[in-house]
Amino acid sequence: MNDPSARLAQLRARVVELARAQDPYAHIFAGKEFRRDFVAGRTMVWSTLFGDIRDTTTRVLEIGSKEGRSALFWLEFFARAHLTCIDLFREDDAGRFDRNLAAYGPRLRKMVGTSIKALGSLREENAVFDFIYIDGSHQRDDVMIDCLGAWRLLREGGVMLMDDYTWMPDSPDAERVAPAVDTFLAWHGDAEVILKSHQVAVRKRSA
Repeated sequence: MNDPSARLAQLRARVVELARAQDPYAHIFAGKEFRRDFVAGRTMVWSTLFGDIRDTTTRVLEIGSKEGRSALFWLEFFARAHLTCIDLFREDDAGRFDRNLAAYGPRLRKMVGTSIKALGSLREENAVFDFIYIDGSHQRDDVMIDCLGAWRLLREGGVMLMDDYTWMPDSPDAERVAPAVDTFLAWHGDAEVILKSHQVAVRKRSA
């Protein structure tokens, strides 16, 4: 096999397979409908990193839900929480999301549409969240809007997690997550970084 992209895909599939085998949360996803897996290997990091807020988190916001794999984890891990999911829910993602999350009806709110519109609606509702996960668009300007809009909804002491910080490092800045996250951090001294790797997590300090 001489194709670098094929070798990379094969390696990633193997890593995902090994991560699933070691994942203590694998049972959460059993019997569900998924075409892809961007969560395997992260659940153990998440459970360790966010263990101190597990019992006190009651309001969670997720931007970018797709088929609902990460949403399933948040609902199980933060067992006392209500989850709001924002996504365009295009094509088959909507159906899979609905079927995968059907059992959590009263604890789940699905907002279909752009994040800028949904965040504006939540702002008008005076919504406040304990934990926010940003994994929507990977375009710099969109990510900047998501970070700024979500930050206004995060309570003091709350945690915001941003995905794919190291994604596509050779792409133009306008097509990457990192420049938006870096700018957001430069603007917000009240954001205490608690993780900076492929994902970036920050805690909101008191003003």
